[in-house]
This record gives sequence, C-alpha cells and structure tokens, in this order.
Amino acid sequence: MGMSRHGNGASANASHLAGRLLLCLATASQACCTPAEPPPYLEVVTLHGTPYARGWQHGQYFSSKIRSLYTMLLANSLLPYLNRERPDIASALPEYRNDELYGGGRFSYEVMLQSAQRMAEEIPEPYLEEMRGIADGAALPFEHVLVMNTFLDTMFALRSVTFFIQGRQSPHLEQLSFSGGLDADGQDNDSDGTTDEEGEGTVSPYHPLPGAALVEVPTAATVRIRIGDSAGLPQLGLSAAEQPGAEGVDPDSLRIQVNDEVVEAGDPRLRTETVVVDGRELLEATFTPAGGFTPASVVSLLVQANDRSVVADPPPAHPRFMRNERVSFSTAGLGKKAWEVANVGWPDGRSQPPSLAFAVRGSATPDGAPRLGQHFALLDSNTSHKHAAVFVHHPAEGPGFVVLGWAGLVWGFSGMSAAGLSYALNTSDTLNNRMVQQLLDNLLTLDRARLVLEGPPAGILGRELLARAADVEQGEALLAGSVRGLGWNVLLVDRRGGMKVVELDGDMEGWTPDTDGVHAYGSDPQLPGNLDAHGRPLASIGPDDLRMASHYQKNLADLDLNLGLVHLRPQRYWTSFYFRSLSTFYRLGEEIAERYGMLDTAAVIGCLREPRLVDRRDSMAASVHEPSSLRLHVAGGVVPVTDGEFFTLDLAQLFAGEGR
Repeated sequence: MGMSRHGNGASANASHLAGRLLLCLATASQACCTPAEPPPYLEVVTLHGTPYARGWQHGQYFSSKIRSLYTMLLANSLLPYLNRERPDIASALPEYRNDELYGGGRFSYEVMLQSAQRMAEEIPEPYLEEMRGIADGAALPFEHVLVMNTFLDTMFALRSVTFFIQGRQSPHLEQLSFSGGLDADGQDNDSDGTTDEEGEGTVSPYHPLPGAALVEVPTAATVRIRIGDSAGLPQLGLSAAEQPGAEGVDPDSLRIQVNDEVVEAGDPRLRTETVVVDGRELLEATFTPAGGFTPASVVSLLVQANDRSVVADPPPAHPRFMRNERVSFSTAGLGKKAWEVANVGWPDGRSQPPSLAFAVRGSATPDGAPRLGQHFALLDSNTSHKHAAVFVHHPAEGPGFVVLGWAGLVWGFSGMSAAGLSYALNTSDTLNNRMVQQLLDNLLTLDRARLVLEGPPAGILGRELLARAADVEQGEALLAGSVRGLGWNVLLVDRRGGMKVVELDGDMEGWTPDTDGVHAYGSDPQLPGNLDAHGRPLASIGPDDLRMASHYQKNLADLDLNLGLVHLRPQRYWTSFYFRSLSTFYRLGEEIAERYGMLDTAAVIGCLREPRLVDRRDSMAASVHEPSSLRLHVAGGVVPVTDGEFFTLDLAQLFAGEGR
C-alpha cells in the first residue's frame, strides 16, 4: 500500500478523530471504578481502523508528547549516556574507532539506527504501517518513530555486549573458603551427597548461585576470598602491542557487607594480602567476625572491589569495578541443604527491585478467578511516566485489545485481548542474542563486526499474542515459533485460568545447542517440566500461583560457549540484574504465601505496593488483569506508579463482546 493511499485514509479519518477520542475518554470514565479518571500524565485513548489509521490517530493525538519523549528520553538522556560506552566497545571492535561515522557524539544514534533498520526487516508489515501512521500523524520522520520502537531492545543487546567487555577487564571473585575443618565436621557442607570430602570448605572456582554456597559452617569460622584482576587477560580485537597489563586489585577498595553491616578495608576484622597462584597475582582477604556468626542462621556476604587501573575515557578518570557478588551460606544448626537456602540477600536501601509479575487462580484466590499482576520497572529518567498511555485498539480486522504503553510506541510491556488473553513482559539479560551472534559470525574478521540486532522487538511479540492467540497454549506455540532478538520472560494468563511463564533467548543459530530458545513452565507440581533439579516447583508456592522476575528460573544454561579467547557465560555470571532479581523473586514468593487463598484484586495490588518490591526510581507501569471478566486495573503517570491509585477499565463494555 503506497503512501498516497495512506494519506487519503488519514484524511478520511481526520474529520471523525476528535469525536472518537472524546467518546473514548468518556466511555472509559463511565466504565471505571474510583478513581474514575486516570492519574496525572496517564491517558486512555481508543484507536479504530486499519494499522495505518490507528497509527495516524495515535500520532496526531500525541504529537507533542511523542516529540517530548524522543527529545527528553533519547536525545537528551539515553543517547549521550550510551556514547560513554564507545571507548570500551572500540577497544574490542575496530569498526567503532571510525571517527568520521561515530565521532562527535554520533555513536549511539548510529548504532540505534542501524539496528532499527535491520529489525524492521523482520517486523510484520502491519506494525510498520502503524509506525508510518504515527510518523505521519505526528509530522515526524519515520526514522525517528522506528528508532523509538526498537531502541529498548537495541539498548539491552548493547548492554549485554558492554557488560561482557567490561567484565573481562574488571576484577572477579574467584574463590571462597571457610576455616573450621569443614572436611572433617561430619556434615555434607556442599550438599553433593558426600560427607567430609577433601576441600569441602572451599568453593573453587566460585559460581554465583540462587542458593547457599555452603551450609552448616561453624560459627567460629573465618571467611577467605580471592579476587583476581581480569585486565591482564588477552582482550578481543586488540593486537599484541595493544593488550593491557594486569594492574592488580586495589586492596584499599575492598568492601564487604555481612548481612546489614558494611566492613571496609582497614577494619581490623578484614585482613588483605597479595598471593600468587599459577603466576597470577590475586588479592586474598580474610574476614574474622567478632564473636563469630550467629548459630543456625543464613549469612549474606556482598563483595565489591576495583582494580588499580585508571580509565580516562570516558571521564572522569576511574578504575574498573567488579560486579557486586553476593554469597549466602548457613551456619551450624540450621539443618538445610544448600538449595533450600535462598540467596535473598539483606535489604540495603540501595539496590532497587527489577520488574516482576505473577499470576494466581483457584485456591490462591477467594473466588477462583485468574489474575495477573505486574510492576514494570526499567527506565524513567523523570520522563517516561509523563508519556504513559493506555491504548484501546479496535482493529478493522481481528479482535480488539488493550496495550499499556507510551506515546509513540506501538507496543507495551503488558496487554489484554478481547478473547481474554493477558501477557506481561520482563527483561532478562542474556548473551544469547542476535547482536552477539553478529559478532561471533565475524570473529575472523572483527574489523567488519558491527553491533546490529536482528529480530522484531519483544513488544511486537506481545502485540502478536493479542492478535493471534486466544489462550495460553496458543500463546506459547506462537512464541515458540517466533524469531527473537534477545532474552525476555513472558507471563501468559487466559480467562479459563491457564497460566504459564515462557523464558525466551535469541537462540543463536550455529552457536547454541539444537533447541528453540524457549523454556516454558507452569504451576502444576505433577508435571516434571514445572520442577527444578531437586524436584521443587520452579516458581510457585502452591498449585495455583506462578511468578517471575528478571532472571531465568529454567533456562539456566542460556549460553555457555568457550571459544578460548572468548568465554560467553550464562546470565547469572555477568548481569547486574541477577542478584537484585533473585531477591525480588524470593520476596515476592513470601508475599504470595502470606496472602494465599485471599489474593483478590485488592490483595494483588497490595503485593505490588509492598515497599521491598517497589523500584522507587525507575518504576514505569503497574497493572492487574482479570481476563475472565475483562477488567483491567492500571496505575501510571507517577513515580513510583504504585504510589498512585489504580483506575479500572471495563473492557467487556469497551470491546462490546469482540472475540468472546
């Protein structure tokens, strides 16, 4: 369909647009519970017709907000911030040393645009038509609208690459050991089925875990950790002359947090020295707790340090910091296996919870009706909440649907269809993504490697669920057959009470085992696919609840690819989300358990408002879906969104029976 026909369609719709929008807002207001009106900044808009027509209505109505979001979030905030990543990326990929193309602050936009154009090749045409409508309605270049609709996926793929590059150049926790004779204490301290084996008190090499590193540790034990500097390892893309030397870990930077107490270098309980292991210098630190650890308890140990390097670009000059590593262990008398001890950590007021979502039905609720609750938190920058919107779509063909999104975007992180299918998307970092695949496919010719992402945005997959799936089974099948650019967690709930989490990765062709990159599970404890390696439910308290945060529960080996110079590790080894997400996942489970059997809509909202589950800086949207009655409760337009009121849309009335 040509642009001239688009223009004619837009003109035909223009004369009725204002009336339709006013009717929409009036209808939404009549359908709401108290409060009747959305909170400040959050608008409810109904769109009718073809994809282009709905896009044009969207663009015309939100013209000023689309410009504002593009300018405030992308041009003034994200793009300048991402430009700071250029030096690290250019150190590994020669393409980005080209000042003519990427200099002068153009790096981040060029990366975003190149990925957007590649992703557009796999975005179904109706969504591109809708974006063209938005661009025409708002009188903006299509290129800007395309970048707006793809930048989050590109940003997360770019984030995975930069975290990997920075991780290879930063210190790492390599070994953890305990004194006290754990190899002769009559306990199976590592829960491997063997008691008092040699070296049982040492965790080497260290692996980040969702449970305890060791159990039944003597209360008088000391803790010894070894941290190595990765800066001396060969770096991808650099010649022998360019390879950095190992500066070593700065002992004065060492900082550990034991439960709620911070212990820094210089504290008499924390002793440091340099040791040489296999020709490498490591920082060895020994912590001796005053009076010993508390008996029969879980201890959380958070470790951070930096190396002695001075990185001048980007300014200000700074060393390279290791990721905060969190280790949990239990002390003698608790009587639990390692996997029974949750690595939940200690609330410190600094780490913010990531996105979360959960579903309940049947015995978890007072009325048996299914519900989905989500709090999406990612990137507000004092901007996103001012551009939030609820889009009620009445397509010319197919069932109606609602998407919680933002001005200028054709998608959102949650939605519900007239058929009673709801979805919620949470980000889930993985190196198993199509941008990394582009790099691996060019390992022998790195001068041509570019940071380009393939596959449609995850939000488009959400829209496809609403358009093409009527229940959870159809939704899972659609996701399994889709092309994905990177990693996401998807929670599906339908009006009959079906519910399932689907974990997605990029399924890098030729670089990962022969799977489809899809790992799904539900709450039925009778089905092995819903259980972990120890026979416990993956993400459920009982038979009628299911939850997810921003890490994989089932897809634990999302990518483990050792190519010698390059070792791409699973998610838990590198992403900054991992430990925060673990904490949120466990604490959400506690909230669900406390309310089990009483989880009506008010109680679901109560979970979402629980202070220890709320990101108070980058909260973006919260919603409770009732797919059996087509009622949607939404909070937005403030930060955090859960501080505001939830308003209610009666979608059965708005859809007038569509798709039922």
